Amino acid sequence: MTGSMGRRGFLGSVAATGLLAFVPHERLMAAVASAAAPGRPGRFLSAHELDTLRAVTDRLLPGPPEDPDPGAVRARCPEAIDALLGAFSFNPPLIHGGGPWSDRSGGKIDHMARFVELDPVAELGWRIRLEGSRGLPERSFAGPVTGLQGQYRSGLAMVDAMAQPGQIDFASAPQPVQETILRADATAEFTGQVLSDTLDAMYGPPEYGGNAGLVGWRATRWPGDVQPRGYTPRQVTDRDPKARTFPYPPDQARTLLEKYLPGIEVV
Repeated sequence: MTGSMGRRGFLGSVAATGLLAFVPHERLMAAVASAAAPGRPGRFLSAHELDTLRAVTDRLLPGPPEDPDPGAVRARCPEAIDALLGAFSFNPPLIHGGGPWSDRSGGKIDHMARFVELDPVAELGWRIRLEGSRGLPERSFAGPVTGLQGQYRSGLAMVDAMAQPGQIDFASAPQPVQETILRADATAEFTGQVLSDTLDAMYGPPEYGGNAGLVGWRATRWPGDVQPRGYTPRQVTDRDPKARTFPYPPDQARTLLEKYLPGIEVV
């Protein structure tokens, strides 16, 4: 979204957002390669839906020239979200990376890029979360559930429909129209879901499909995972020489947050 402060300053002024367990990297790269170019389908979304998702995430986390830091599209957040939606098209499903560490800090093997099998209970939970209950008794013990797949499919169709009075789709609409749509009450829940998933992909471990080239970590000056190398005792006890003091008090940070993120009620 447009505004007077960059994302780096914003992220340094508010509390960090929790990250989801996402879809690991090694096999994911082959999966998203076919969806890298506009106009090509993803693992779950159609070509048009994926292009629409790119446009939505580009409004939520834009890159240059609106923001000096790389944006969601550069970080491959839309492809990472699509891979999560289609996680069960793989065996094992693209849900959890392994451990104990990656190969970024002295490890010889990127264990995080190796998928782990889901036990039956975990698989049921993730299928409900992604696919919904679908009227199946074993998935309906808590009532009917619309999974993320259905939420994304209906949400992307909704933002397209709201752009139709001008006989254009969302991706083709001017940026002010796109922002008006994403700020509308009707799209608030969907916008919030996409924002949450985009942040997860943007600033989470790259094995999960986003944060391509570590652009999210570099923009926020976060060193990332450090095992097995770890930290020295002095690094643990001394002040970080690269630490910064951010000039935004809580009230000002709250105001900036309200302007920066659409569809979110700050409490």
